[in-house]
Amino acid sequence: MEKIFQDSKYKSILAIFCALGWSLAYPLIKIGYQEFQVISTDLGGKIIFAGIRFFFAGLLVLLFCLFQKREIEMKSKKDILWLFLLAVVNTTLHYMFAYIGLGYNASARSTILDSMGGFFLIILSTMIFSDDKISAYKIWGCVLGIAGIVAINIQPGEAFLSDITFMGDGMILLNAVCSALGGIITRVVSKKMNIMHATGQSMLVGGMLLLLIGFVIGTESVWKLTTKGILVLMALIMISALCFAVYNELLAYHPISKIAIYNALIPVLGVIFAALLLNEELKWQYLIAVLLVALGIYLVNMKKE
Repeated sequence: MEKIFQDSKYKSILAIFCALGWSLAYPLIKIGYQEFQVISTDLGGKIIFAGIRFFFAGLLVLLFCLFQKREIEMKSKKDILWLFLLAVVNTTLHYMFAYIGLGYNASARSTILDSMGGFFLIILSTMIFSDDKISAYKIWGCVLGIAGIVAINIQPGEAFLSDITFMGDGMILLNAVCSALGGIITRVVSKKMNIMHATGQSMLVGGMLLLLIGFVIGTESVWKLTTKGILVLMALIMISALCFAVYNELLAYHPISKIAIYNALIPVLGVIFAALLLNEELKWQYLIAVLLVALGIYLVNMKKE
């Protein structure tokens, strides 16, 4: 199985698979809130929902590792600090900042700011890792990726930059920074232990911390259990388990910039899935966004002649 993740022939297919999964999660989370009757102002309830999702996703990955007889293979007991750092940054803080920011910010601007995490990751990777050098292709690829994300959100005549706040825009930007740092930490952790096992443990611990934070904040909603809600939550758990496990394996074996650029697909595909599943309006600029992002991905992955 490791050979599949290492083989560059499968890199694009697996990265697109992760982008598809995470973009599908956006409308599924909204459906989940509706089914469990988590109201829009219920921050604690939303964090608890995320905690349940990541706790069981981590458990699922660890069960897979047990079935595959994969050990953690930690080289030093001190490396447990890296594992805990991955859990806190890539799961707990990442999603806590996201849910706080979404409560104070317009969804369109949040999507753009959230997507900056992938581009922050590319910049940091080219500064830190020797196998990931900056190039004109990567710069133009990032520019086109950002342009595609902006294209799906900005509407003519709207005051897009009004009402900028720390609790809204600031929290979403912190979420994007955590996403980028999480990618860097993942690459470091992959050199110190089995990354699949580490992914499962970090999501399990990160999910537990989210649950603790959610219960401390408290919930305003009385949750209602429905068959549809449970199925949606199970789907979200599967998406998290599969996508994080696959994505982290890709980060371990390939230059980060060539994987992270595919994250630009997530908001573009997310609005398309929202149109299909939530009957939201499907706009003409989504096609332009897809083309811009696709061209950006091509440029970042282009090999120098």
